[in-house]
Amino acid sequence: MAEIFVSYSGSDKAKVERLVSELKQEGARIWFDDEQILPGDDFIQKMAEGIDQCRYYLICLSPSFDKRPPTSWVKREFKMAMIKENKQGQRSIIPIRLIKGGSIPLEIGDRAYADLSTEERWAKNFPRLCKALNI
Repeated sequence: MAEIFVSYSGSDKAKVERLVSELKQEGARIWFDDEQILPGDDFIQKMAEGIDQCRYYLICLSPSFDKRPPTSWVKREFKMAMIKENKQGQRSIIPIRLIKGGSIPLEIGDRAYADLSTEERWAKNFPRLCKALNI
């Protein structure tokens, strides 16, 4: 079973694939849509199951995330994760800044985020992210 759900805007997929790959190299078990959602699957059901089963939820933030409408998949996932977190009373959402710019949603604006927006910041903050994820 996966332990980390990775949520992102489709426009940021290349950088997210790097994140997923490097987390896997560290031994993390990842829920990633390309691997978990198969042709014919119900998107909402699969997302809900993935969020429910994972201990951590990484929300990858960027200007393209900000531009997504409230009904987009990434915003629906975030809403599901917020509901789960509030219900459990345990913080599980970790914001990741993938690309400079973009905002952190108000609901998690008080949280430290992992800034992976440049190579220098990636080198500094990726190990800190792994520590936060207990890997």
